[in-house]
Amino acid sequence: MQSSQVHIIAFGEGGIDAVAAACRISTSEGTALDAFQKSGQREKDLKLIGKVLSSGHNTVTEHAYFTLAFNNVSVLCEQLIIEHRLAAYTVKSRRYVDFSGAGFVIPEGLGEKEAAYRANMEGLFSAYTRLLEMDIPREDARFVLPYCFRSNFIMSCNARELMHMVSSMTAGRLSAYDEMRRLGKMLKNEIDQRFPGLCDRPEAQDAPALPGVSNIPDPTAARQQAELLHAPENADALLHAAFCASGRGEVSLKQLVRSARPRELELLNYVFKVSDVSLACVTHFTRHRMQSLIVPSPVKALEKNAYVLPQSIKQNNEALQIYLDAFHQNTQAARAFTDVPQALSYFALAGNTVDLLFGMNARELRHFLRLRTCARAQWEILSAAREMLALLTEEDRALFKYYGPSCAVLGRCPEGRLSCGKPQKMRED
Repeated sequence: MQSSQVHIIAFGEGGIDAVAAACRISTSEGTALDAFQKSGQREKDLKLIGKVLSSGHNTVTEHAYFTLAFNNVSVLCEQLIIEHRLAAYTVKSRRYVDFSGAGFVIPEGLGEKEAAYRANMEGLFSAYTRLLEMDIPREDARFVLPYCFRSNFIMSCNARELMHMVSSMTAGRLSAYDEMRRLGKMLKNEIDQRFPGLCDRPEAQDAPALPGVSNIPDPTAARQQAELLHAPENADALLHAAFCASGRGEVSLKQLVRSARPRELELLNYVFKVSDVSLACVTHFTRHRMQSLIVPSPVKALEKNAYVLPQSIKQNNEALQIYLDAFHQNTQAARAFTDVPQALSYFALAGNTVDLLFGMNARELRHFLRLRTCARAQWEILSAAREMLALLTEEDRALFKYYGPSCAVLGRCPEGRLSCGKPQKMRED
């Protein structure tokens, strides 16, 4: 049987030396290179690093970098890990990869309920396979997969973020899940072999708690909706102040949006609520790192029990019946596990929806909308992004009329041979 695993596949050369140099540089005479050249004596360097960390100066660890491979972990694990903001991720795509044989995670402590758990998850995989056999696109068939199905991804982060993550996995919020707790211990063991003592001082963490739900309603189809909750009242004044501070003089909004370094846009902050986003689509939002994002627990998706309904499913009566049956049967099965909180998150289906709340500044929105209003974007995030852009344009047409896909903003398509072949023209005014 497959088991969830995590392994360090790369640790930056000279990472410990660099951290030791950072420990020296702020209190030593000489250059940065002088500080680094004093490194290289492992025992002495580790003792110095331990002393600095014990004083609470964890920033020095940001100079060491790790790359991790998460193997055959649940999508629940993937979601919880990706919520760590100061890291880079590359995830196995459910749009392009067939997950029929991926398998699923079985949480501990199910006892006599394990057989029912297995039967339900196997039934969902069967529904997924049948949809694929009917030529339903993978990106739509995946909505019937449960959050226990196995995925793989690669993550890179600095040692400080890694320390925070391991602490959460072994003693904090994430440790409520046995899968996460076991992965955290596995990861700590591998870190100890490469950077001894790094994780010996766990951070203060919220007490682990598993979300529960007393009632799971019957499933219903959802309709996505975007709302603009907050926009700056004085955008023009903020931009004017930014232009004065930068010293480059005022430029047109069109030039600003299309410039290589539109720092002034970072002063304009916007808050959105997007209702009924599928759990599968949540990943498209979370991978944008420069934002403040509130992501509900997958159990909230069960508590709501609404689901997305793709056009490819709607247009095929047989596929529609398989799809609806999958959600209804999963609801019946999940109701028998409301007294097993750890298992509930794994019952959430990729097509179940939650409501997202997030804030982005105008520079990050430029990047987000360039990618997500592109015709090649996945249809659900494309719909949300276009709705967001319409709201922004209504709020401030002078600025946001220059936003849109890369072809409209930059005058060229970055997709190469994958281009849709129908670029939008650049706006001239």
